[in-house]
Amino acid sequence: MAYLPKLQQLRVFQAVIRQGSIRSAARALHQSQPAISRALKELEQTLNTTLFIRSAQGVMLTESGKVLASRTQLILEELRRATDEIDVINHSSQGSVAFGLSSLLAFTVLPGAIKSYEKHYPGTRFTIKEAQLSTLLTPLREGILDFAIGSLSSHLPLEALHVEPLFNVPFCVIARRDHACQHVRSFDQLRDQRWIIPETEMGYYPLLSEYMADFYPSLTTPPLRTDSVVCGLRLVLEADFLAVVAQPMARSFGSEVTILNLSAIPEAHYGVIWPKKSPLTLSSQRFLNLLRQRCDKYEWRYAVATTS
Repeated sequence: MAYLPKLQQLRVFQAVIRQGSIRSAARALHQSQPAISRALKELEQTLNTTLFIRSAQGVMLTESGKVLASRTQLILEELRRATDEIDVINHSSQGSVAFGLSSLLAFTVLPGAIKSYEKHYPGTRFTIKEAQLSTLLTPLREGILDFAIGSLSSHLPLEALHVEPLFNVPFCVIARRDHACQHVRSFDQLRDQRWIIPETEMGYYPLLSEYMADFYPSLTTPPLRTDSVVCGLRLVLEADFLAVVAQPMARSFGSEVTILNLSAIPEAHYGVIWPKKSPLTLSSQRFLNLLRQRCDKYEWRYAVATTS
């Protein structure tokens, strides 16, 4: 291959993949359709291959196109990181930090960390994706995220990733305040209740499912599955559902919820991960260091005030 693809050609290629057609890509990039088609043709000529199969319904990637697509996102994101880091070195900006985290961090250490960081580095551009760690793996590997924090387990495919343990946290069962089962002390007495259980099958939740293996199948009503904290909390507060959450998260809900005094539920192990092949930028290193400090100081374990 005599020449490497041009950056603009890769951007056009990525836009066509995301939009599903040349027309939609042209609209998204504010360019004409002939300009988009010409850029794609030049890219194919540079690579000496066909990248798309075009039809009236849109475009479909060839095998060569799939190979390029798997690399293009990472190429563009790495270039963005390099440019961003140079701006930081030249003091022309405070850089950007893109990371993913589970809901527990959003309810505990994140707000204070953001507030503290912005005092020292005002103008930093933050992008935050809230999800289970299993969902964050793809954008992490594609370079969209700098790092991700969530519950770790042997079920997660963490090859080619740095894995750093951060803290362990106990979990508990919650119900709304004054729930009819607030004085219950045994799971056996909760088989006729409505339950919310996580939708994901990775991270902490296989351990929880194993612990509840005899209980979940015996429920009178099939449990509702969702990974949405907002949806789950509203169902607990307004529809009498029960749910398993981290104790610090239950504490942040205040007096609206009751923690049931049941047998101990297995604790979760939280950690931070990032790709080995993509070093953290200066901005992301700074913010991750601050998060580490906040996690070290936070009281993840405490005496739970249960209803007597």
